[in-house]
Amino acid sequence: MLIFSLLLLAACSLGIAALNHACAVGKIKKNPLVGIRTAKTMVSEITWQAGHAAAVQPMWVSGIAAAAISLAGLLFLDSPNTQIVMVFLACALLVTAVIYGAKLANTAAVEALANENPRR
Repeated sequence: MLIFSLLLLAACSLGIAALNHACAVGKIKKNPLVGIRTAKTMVSEITWQAGHAAAVQPMWVSGIAAAAISLAGLLFLDSPNTQIVMVFLACALLVTAVIYGAKLANTAAVEALANENPRR
């Protein structure tokens, strides 16, 4: 079961980064299901893309790092406790990155909104 968890976590880590990237380049438009959905990023397509673009680098770095940590857990097949620690480390990294990415996205969306409509 832990092997499946490690593989799933690695795939999800890279998937989250890829989804963020797709939002940043306009392949995924503003929507209520996926992406960084703060009040500011949801204002317009411009704020949506600007917010996701600001979060691209930290999301890719954390996604790759979390995937690497998860896959490294496969080296410890005889030590389930070590695998559990790897799962928790990867999850903690992803949660931290998502919070940090949302903060960056919100700030970038506010700036994009100010540039889009200087009177606000």
